[in-house]
This record gives sequence, structure tokens and C-alpha cells, in this order.
Amino acid sequence: MSRNLKLLSFSILIFVLTFIPRLYKLNNPIADWHSWRQADTAAVARNFIKQRFNLLYPQSDSLLSLNPKQIPNPDRLFINEFPFYNALVALLYQRFGIHEYLARLVSIFFASLGAVTLYLLAQTLFGQKIALLAAVYYALNPYNIYYGRVIMPDPVFVALSIMALYFWVTWLKSRRFWQALLFTLTFALALLVKPYAAFMALPMAYWALATQKLKIFRNKSAYLWVGLSLLPIFLWRWHYHLHPEANFDTHWLFNQTNIRFTGAFFRWLIFDRLNRLIFATGGFVLLIIGLLNSYQNQKRGLVLTWFLSIVLYMIIFAMGNVTHDYYQLPVMPVGALLVSFGFWQIVNYAKKPLAKGFNALIAFGLLIISLAFGWYEVRGFFNINRPEIVVAGQAVDQLTEPDALVIAPYDDDPAFLYQTNRYGWPVGVDIEAKIKQGADYYISVNHDQVALWLAEKCSVVKDTDQYILISLDSCRYLAD
Repeated sequence: MSRNLKLLSFSILIFVLTFIPRLYKLNNPIADWHSWRQADTAAVARNFIKQRFNLLYPQSDSLLSLNPKQIPNPDRLFINEFPFYNALVALLYQRFGIHEYLARLVSIFFASLGAVTLYLLAQTLFGQKIALLAAVYYALNPYNIYYGRVIMPDPVFVALSIMALYFWVTWLKSRRFWQALLFTLTFALALLVKPYAAFMALPMAYWALATQKLKIFRNKSAYLWVGLSLLPIFLWRWHYHLHPEANFDTHWLFNQTNIRFTGAFFRWLIFDRLNRLIFATGGFVLLIIGLLNSYQNQKRGLVLTWFLSIVLYMIIFAMGNVTHDYYQLPVMPVGALLVSFGFWQIVNYAKKPLAKGFNALIAFGLLIISLAFGWYEVRGFFNINRPEIVVAGQAVDQLTEPDALVIAPYDDDPAFLYQTNRYGWPVGVDIEAKIKQGADYYISVNHDQVALWLAEKCSVVKDTDQYILISLDSCRYLAD
């Protein structure tokens, strides 16, 4: 079998191995883990179909201002990351209808493409054994499985980052035009989807200096391709700053509560996330062993630099990484490589066949522990803990006018509002002010004091043990 045919065969195998597990609960409503972020992302894609397909002015469902200064946001603009992922989803919606499983399939496709690219990168640098194990672990890691099928831009950003590094490495060796073009395209898109891709510049710079030495600074084409890859993100950030009402508050991500370098910081990121959730004990042991063997040569130094760039990202965005477990998704590709390093280090440490076989059993056992413990930790992420928001959302969609504005309180989580297929507010405070702004209905899955008070003052459309839907038309006097 020729080398190219072998690479193609293994690439297809890895793509399928990555794709199939991520089909688990493909039809889940957007009410599982991190539904708030998924709902915002899915709403932008849906609104490309419902209203306008304008990449410069994506829209969510919420009328709340995203800005901490509470600048009014009447057009529901959602200008944060460039909506590349949302636009791809919307194109599928145009062709096949609005179905959330299509959005998940886009994430799954990119996650699978990322696994194949990781295999090709590792095969180029380290050979078949390390490449195959790294790709298989990346494909089957439970944390990576869950976040490889969420309706969020993160799976796309990680896949594009791997691809950008791969094309950078291959272009520096071959100087082929098409590889430079693909590097520029993938790195530009990665930065647009998530600016955190900028941390990939560290391993890229390392590899350029390690392989080209000071000659890289005389390479005019390198300046051209890098400059072209950076231009789109600068233009997008300029556009971003023109619309503060449509931007998330990002200052808290850095070091809110001064958590950086505290005991809680190390406990959350090292013990809880890397050790317990992501690499799940067995993989974490292999990762540490892999780290201890990542400085042996120039090629392994690339992986070490890559890992250190992710560590730097975690340090700079300390509060964001402590708060959200999906922020650590960029560690998966380089972590899979380090796990593979550690596995083969254990196996190859022994010289005699019997000892080598024993070591292989130990290394394989650590992999099984990682996958088993990882599934134990992640399996609850797929659960729909509040199915009543889906039922209530369907009721709103059936019983109210398509242009109705809805108050759907759910602890400031837009997942409930998304289920209604209406625009409005995901919080249930200042009801009078929202009625004045045009709110037509109040839907709640809790028969709390606010819902009961409104039920006395207004007209109840439907009341069940799962939800209460109230028309606000009969009590607009409350806004006077």
C-alpha cells in the first residue's frame, strides 16, 4: 500500500471514529449542559433565516443589552465572535429547515476534521504510532465527545486552529502556494471564530525559528501570509467596538475576584478540570509522563511550546477558565499528543519482551481508566434537567402570535426564551417596564410569587403543572 493511500485510509477511519460517538443524543433540545451559550449561538443561526442574513449584524432572541453599561439593544444585535459557524448552520437551515441536529452536525463535522488534521500533523512529525494513538484518544475522549457536538463555535475554532498549525508546518517545509493559502484561510477563520486562536502564534513562531532560524525574518512571503491572516480579525474587532450594546462584557474573564495563582485557581484547573474532567486520572498520568519527554528534540519541543501556550491562555483568562469548563477545549489536541507520548514512553521503557508487554498493559490500563472515568464525569452533561422549558416553549409557539414579545425568566439563561421561538427577555424582573416596552406574554415554569401575582392581575392563557402562560394585554395598566 502506498504512503498516500495509507494516509487516506487512516484519515477516513479517524474521521468516522470521531464522527459516530458524537451522534449520541443528536436530537437533544437545547436544554443540556451550557444551554445558555448554545441557545445564543443557535438563535443567531435561526434569526439569519427568520429575519436577515447579514454577517455583520447577527441577532439573538434577547432584547437585553449585553453591555454592562446597559446600553439599549432594540435590534437584539449579537456582535461577539464572527458568525462563521452560525452562517454555515443557517445555510443548512435554508435547505433542510430549522432543526437543531443540523447545527450539531456542523460541529461534529469540524471536530472530525480536526481529529484527521491532528493525525496528519502528528504523522508528519512523529510517525504512525504516536499519530494514531493521539488521534484515537482525541476521537474517543468523553469530554471532547460532548464538546465536539455542542451548538457553539468552540469545536470549529479548535479544529481550525489545528489545521492552521498543520498548514504552517507543512508550508515552511515545502513552500507550496496552496499550503500557504490554506494556512492563511484557516488561521484567519480561527481568529474570527474565537480570538483565543492567537495563542497558536507561539507554537507557530517556535517552529519557524526552530526550522528556519533567523532566515525566517528575511522571508517576505511569511510576512505576507501572516499579515493576510491577521487582517480580518482587526477589521472585525473594529466593527465590534462600534456596537458596544451588542458585546458581551469580557473584562471579568481575566481575573475577576483576583483568583489568578490562588489555591482555588490551581485546584480548579489542574485537579478538577485537567485531572478529573478532561484527562480523567489515567490520561492525566500519561500527559505528565508525556510532558517529561516533550523537550527531547526539536519536534517534541513544538508540542511543549503548544502546551505552554495553552497554559498561558489559562493564566491570562484566569476567571473565564475557572468559571467555564469548555474554555479548556483548546488543550485537547495538544493533550492528546502528550498522552500518546506518555503511553509509548511507558511501553518503550522496557527492553525485554515480557517487561514490554507488562508495561503495555499498564499504559493501556491508564487509557481505559481515562475513558471510563471521563465518561462517568461527562455523562450528565447530556441530560435535559428541566424538560418543562421545552414543553412550555412549544406551548408559547403554538398559542401566541408569531410576532409576540415574551418574558421567559430562567435565571438570565436564554435557553428558555429560545424554546419559545419568540423574541423577548430571559429575566422576570421589572415586569412593568417590560410591559411598557411591548411585552405580550409571560411564561414561567415556576409558579412563584411573580407568576401568581401576574395571574391575579392579568389573563391566564394556560396553566398546567409544568408551566403557566399569562397574557399581558389585559394588564397594560401596570405600566402606567
